[in-house]
Amino acid sequence: MKIKDMKKILHIISVFSTVALLFAGCKKDKPAPQPEPDEPKPIVGFTAVRTDSVDFLSYQFTSTAVNYKDILWQFGDDSTSAEKAPKHRYAFDGLYHVTLTARNSQGYSAAREIILNVADPNFDRTKVGESYFATIGGTFTVSRDNGGGPNSNEGSLKVVDGDPNTKFFQSGFSGDLVMKYELKTAVVAGAYTMTSANDSPDRDPKGWVLQGSEDGIRWINLHSKNNEVFANRFQRIIYHFNNNVAYKFYRITIKTNNGSRDFQMAEWTVNKKQP
Repeated sequence: MKIKDMKKILHIISVFSTVALLFAGCKKDKPAPQPEPDEPKPIVGFTAVRTDSVDFLSYQFTSTAVNYKDILWQFGDDSTSAEKAPKHRYAFDGLYHVTLTARNSQGYSAAREIILNVADPNFDRTKVGESYFATIGGTFTVSRDNGGGPNSNEGSLKVVDGDPNTKFFQSGFSGDLVMKYELKTAVVAGAYTMTSANDSPDRDPKGWVLQGSEDGIRWINLHSKNNEVFANRFQRIIYHFNNNVAYKFYRITIKTNNGSRDFQMAEWTVNKKQP
């Protein structure tokens, strides 16, 4: 390249560089963005009041939260609300973890949780309603019966005959005994009873699961025990559980006894919760 051409190229580059510098110098610097001031942080509180002296399941919840944009109630039974003062009715008695969470527009949040005891003031745990096996009736079966059959002296039907002086005895117990009752009509049960038999406490049931089913195919766990002890012979123990579904089928699976190779039980009933 000739020296004359090189000088011309350098001159053009110099001119463009000067223009670029002048253009950059003419631009005004943008002001730095100012940080958004923090909003007041949410403060959460609420009250929970029973709304009716008879309907112990209904409550009025009222938020006393401040400095918030949105709130969310979680009532402890898979129900929620975004209202300031919602009314809520529980399906069952029991202990519920109720949480109110408040959030402001900047995303700051605060929460408060209480354990709400929803209890029937007239409920008596020492009492139980009618046995549906006796009042409705149906068909009773077991996964493996006494060697003499269901109608024998210690056959399976003795455990649902209403007489605590008789018993169902199964030799060779292996932790998989299932007793099932198909009722003639589906009903809502809320309790059941177990009665120990006349001898050998090591044959008593110790761990079990009670289930209900609408069709005999899909089963729902209703109650369970893992380490029950019957202190006396012919002792009846009442067990209450939460349920609002009418099941036609009820079954109990005996998983453990107190160490014997045999199993015995005098009575099993599924009941209405209260008289």
